[in-house]
Amino acid sequence: MRVAIYGAGQAGTAVAGLLARRGVAVDGPFGRDGRRAALESGADVVLIATTSFLAEIADDLRTAVAAGSNVLTTAEEAADPWATDPALADALDREARAAGVTILGAGLNPGFAFDALVLTAMGACVDVRALRVERVVDLSRFSAAILRRLGIGFAPDAFAAGVARGAITGHIGFPQSMRVVARALGVEIERIDRTIEPLLAGGRSAGFAQRYVAVVAGAPWFTADFTGHVDPAGAGLVTRDAVEIDATPPVRLEIAGGLPSQAGSAAVLANSVARLVAARPGWVTVAELPPATPTVC
Repeated sequence: MRVAIYGAGQAGTAVAGLLARRGVAVDGPFGRDGRRAALESGADVVLIATTSFLAEIADDLRTAVAAGSNVLTTAEEAADPWATDPALADALDREARAAGVTILGAGLNPGFAFDALVLTAMGACVDVRALRVERVVDLSRFSAAILRRLGIGFAPDAFAAGVARGAITGHIGFPQSMRVVARALGVEIERIDRTIEPLLAGGRSAGFAQRYVAVVAGAPWFTADFTGHVDPAGAGLVTRDAVEIDATPPVRLEIAGGLPSQAGSAAVLANSVARLVAARPGWVTVAELPPATPTVC
């Protein structure tokens, strides 16, 4: 097994270390100067860990697929590309099928906390009426660039303006997770409503509270609450992950302390290599795959 990694940030570096310790041959991680070396390597798997946005990795995906590699990406919009750009998703799916390789967008959120974990928990349910997932996350280890995009360090008016023009996104990937879960259950989402508000400290945003609500048959069906803060304890917040499923029987899960964002995402990615290689050709989501496990590749 050989894995080439494009993206030399926290995610790419961490996954490279995990895979190398398992005896996987790893090329990289490569920065921008090594883009071609990674994408045209013909490795069994190419990991693209560069951005959150589907449009920004589309050409990179095409290059790696054309070279005969399966592709794993951290881009949140790639967890369900049909939620972002159906035409582009269909085109890339066709190209992957023609090349006999697989594309997967994965990570901790989306890719696990709001979708794969939820679907696994639903295995104990007879039916599902509604669900709510909550994450409270410590953002203190994220880079300055990511914190700015998330919405940290802004006065209230600047925060609102940044949200309005799309410069402040909060966390990305909730519509993708919601549609992955809905499709697996055969549920049709009518719309997804979104709110995001700053959490202030000293007059500037030190965190944010974000909510997405997927509406089905005119009523809230999937509610996703995400609170991120650079000093959660100081703000009186308790980091946690929780899943509540209104079903028969009901399910309540809580992970005290919460899943660690960077380490958890790196683990999901490293643990997805084997299942990606074994998957059918084309673009797949985590709903179609067995659980990610720390398998020796």
